[in-house]
Amino acid sequence: MIGIFKPSPDAPRLPADKIDPTYRRLRWQVFCGIFFGYAAYYFVRGNFNLAQKGLIDAGLYNKEQLGQIGTAVGLAYGLSKFLMASISDRANPKAFLPCGLLLSGLCMTLMGTVPFFTTSGVVIAFIMIFLNGWFQGMGWPPCGKTMVHWWSKKERGSIVSIWNCAHNVGGMMPGLMVLLAGWVFFQQHGVKATEADIWRQALYYPGVIAMVLAVPVYFVMKDTPQSCGLPPIEQWKNDY
Repeated sequence: MIGIFKPSPDAPRLPADKIDPTYRRLRWQVFCGIFFGYAAYYFVRGNFNLAQKGLIDAGLYNKEQLGQIGTAVGLAYGLSKFLMASISDRANPKAFLPCGLLLSGLCMTLMGTVPFFTTSGVVIAFIMIFLNGWFQGMGWPPCGKTMVHWWSKKERGSIVSIWNCAHNVGGMMPGLMVLLAGWVFFQQHGVKATEADIWRQALYYPGVIAMVLAVPVYFVMKDTPQSCGLPPIEQWKNDY
C-alpha cells in the first residue's frame, strides 16, 4: 500500500492510566465512523432505482434498457466485494472506507449533473453504474476489519448487530431526499414535481451528501489500536 492507504505505524504506548479512557473513547469514535460511513454508502447504492421512472417518463430509456443498465451494479458489487476485501486487509481503513464513499458519491453526482454520463446511451450509463457498484464494494471490508481490531471475540456479535442497523438508516435516506427534491421543485415552480422533473436530483442529492460525509468519516476513523498507542484488543480485554 502507498500514500494514505498505507497502514498506520504503531505509536508509542500510552501511559497505563490513559489506556482505559482512551480505548473507550476511541472505540465509540471509530464506531461512529464505520456506522455512519457505511450508512452513507446506502445513499448511493440504490438511488438509481428511484430515478428510473423519471428516465422512462422523460423518454430517455425503456424498461428493457434500464434492466440492462441495472445488472451492472450487482455484477460489479459482487466482484468488488471479493477483490477489494483482499486489498482492504492490507490498507488503512481510515482512508479506504471514505475513499470508496467519495468515489461512489462522485459517480452518482456526475450522472445527475452532467447529462453525458446518463443520457448518452446504455453503454455509458452501464459503465457509470458498474463503477458505482465497484466502489460500493469498498464499504464492508474496512468496517469488518475495524470491528475485529477494536472489539474482542466476546463483543463482536453485539457490536456487529448494532452496526448492521446502518443498512436501515442509510437505506431510508434516498427516498427522503427525493421528497426533498420534490418540495424544492414545488417552491421554485409552484407545481407538483413529476418523476421526469426530478430524476437528476434523485441521483445527485444523495451523491453530494455522500461525498460531504466522506470527510468527517475520514477524520473520526482510526486504523488499529496499536496505531493510537494502545495495546491489542485481545490484551486489553484479556480475551484471546
